[in-house]
Amino acid sequence: MPQRPDTAVCILAGGSSRRFGSHKALAELGGKPMLAHVIDCIRPQTSGPLLINANDTAAFDVFGLPIVTDGEWAGAGPLSGIHAALSWALGSGFEQIATLAVDQPFLPRSYLTMLSQAGAPAIARSAGRLHPVNALWRASQLSALCRYLEAGRRDVHGWAEDSLANVAEFQAELGAIDPFLNVNTQADLALATRLLAKL
Repeated sequence: MPQRPDTAVCILAGGSSRRFGSHKALAELGGKPMLAHVIDCIRPQTSGPLLINANDTAAFDVFGLPIVTDGEWAGAGPLSGIHAALSWALGSGFEQIATLAVDQPFLPRSYLTMLSQAGAPAIARSAGRLHPVNALWRASQLSALCRYLEAGRRDVHGWAEDSLANVAEFQAELGAIDPFLNVNTQADLALATRLLAKL
């Protein structure tokens, strides 16, 4: 069996979940929190550390993973979580760190492999859609991200474009579940529950 990479991974769970109505990371899906599904998908892909980006730290202690908060860029949307991840990576001696959204319970098992093959910085694309929150970044990009945020920019797509990010193309088989299906609403959770029951 090939050795797993030691890529650090930060799961972005710091959003406000306004459309969902409660914290979607903790919403039950198939008998366990949605965050647990994401952890179960990503843990076998790396021997490196897993982190949770969250601001309500007490709610996430039960998962037993280090928690990094948004810090100075709290409220800047997904980029605040990416900033927190890059800050942690740079301070911890990791040259790269992967980020992923907490609301994707069907994350592909080849997630880190495909991003690594594309070369950091790299973002995911599936079914013609870019998913720049789901990405592999270089820790050395932190200063560039700070300048981007200081300029008042908040668009994660624009950040990926400015980064000249490579694209990792994820192919879903015809009729298969979109590996980057987002659970943004209660209706999305009901759909994910039905899809999970078919696996």
